[in-house]
Amino acid sequence: MELTTRKKIIYTAVVVVGFIGAAELAVRLGCWAIGRVPYTAATPWMVADDELLYVFRPNYEGKVYLVQSRINNHGLRDDDFTARKPKGTRRVLCLGDSRTFGYLVDQDEAYPSQLERLLRERYPSGRIEVLNAGRPAYSIYQGLRYLELRGLQFEPDVVTVGFGSNGRRFVLRREQADSAEWFRHVARDLRLRHQVRFSYALLALSKVLRRVIGVDTWSRDVLALPSQRLDNLPCRVEGDTLRRRLRQLVRLCHERRIPVVILIMADAPSIEQAFDDGMQLRSQEQYDEAVEAFARIGRDPADPATEQWYRALVHYEIGLTREAEGRTSEALAAFRESAQAAAVWSISGGTAVRHGRDYLKILREVAEELKVPRVEIAERFARRPELFTDHCHFTAEGHRLIAEAVAECLAEHRLLEPVSKP
Repeated sequence: MELTTRKKIIYTAVVVVGFIGAAELAVRLGCWAIGRVPYTAATPWMVADDELLYVFRPNYEGKVYLVQSRINNHGLRDDDFTARKPKGTRRVLCLGDSRTFGYLVDQDEAYPSQLERLLRERYPSGRIEVLNAGRPAYSIYQGLRYLELRGLQFEPDVVTVGFGSNGRRFVLRREQADSAEWFRHVARDLRLRHQVRFSYALLALSKVLRRVIGVDTWSRDVLALPSQRLDNLPCRVEGDTLRRRLRQLVRLCHERRIPVVILIMADAPSIEQAFDDGMQLRSQEQYDEAVEAFARIGRDPADPATEQWYRALVHYEIGLTREAEGRTSEALAAFRESAQAAAVWSISGGTAVRHGRDYLKILREVAEELKVPRVEIAERFARRPELFTDHCHFTAEGHRLIAEAVAECLAEHRLLEPVSKP
């Protein structure tokens, strides 16, 4: 009897293990066939953070968002350095998003690295360190919190700020805008994904369960919103919030006698021009031509990343065009399509639901109001589409020109000259 029971236990264990193994193999084969893995946000370079949503894993070396990177001891895409600034050293801390990080370029081609080399040539008498604190998907809220929690400990002599793109991204409800409470909620989910990332089957099961309980159903839930118009949908950082956060960041630095430089970086000029052309055609009542102009964005030439990023805005402008033409049913269908296109889940929000020009206007106004130097990358690159790798990221040459422009600004305003501090 005892032997029979033991055999049953062993048999059951073998069946269970075999079932789990078969399920894991089936899911992995399925993912290989479609070229995707469940929940790609569960990545080895990412560490969930209650305050910042995520940070880089210190001392990680490998690909970050498809870009080969080395993350240093402080969790930055940079060489190692000591937290306490060595005597005689001047530091520039570069806050920003994927454009500062250097998406799609090598580590030494990102503008913070190129800026460091330029400044060392310009100021040979002392050591210059430029710290790359850019992280993909970061917004002005995260930049401010990073500065408060970690950045100031590095004793920067100058802080550069380059945000504005990610704040324009859709969130389903206003309480999902960038905030400490929302980040803590998402960070818990990221930790769970990280803990089970060894198993594709568990990742897939967690995704299925999230859909069953209604947590991961953006495409469905967006239809229940009171409005399908993008102007009425919330985003991560609204314009007024951008203005307030930027003021807080500048004043935090100025209280410590740290000068700030604001970088004005726009989307690729071909994208801006395409939207402007469509709007102009609409104002001239050339409605079909306007719709064609909007529809070409991201498709001519074909660029899947650009098409996804702007799909919501493209359909929204088409909806406004059909509405102006009096074709109400087509306008409503386009508005619905734009809202659905915005609801693409990512680490912190969906696709863009605000035009970049509105955010750049706020950056310029705050710089003027607080007498902060600004570097007009947008104006310098306005007719240089070859400096962009996609809708907003720069080539190595683009990063070089940004580094030169920032170096000129620092020299013009004498921001790296020795200053006595109390």
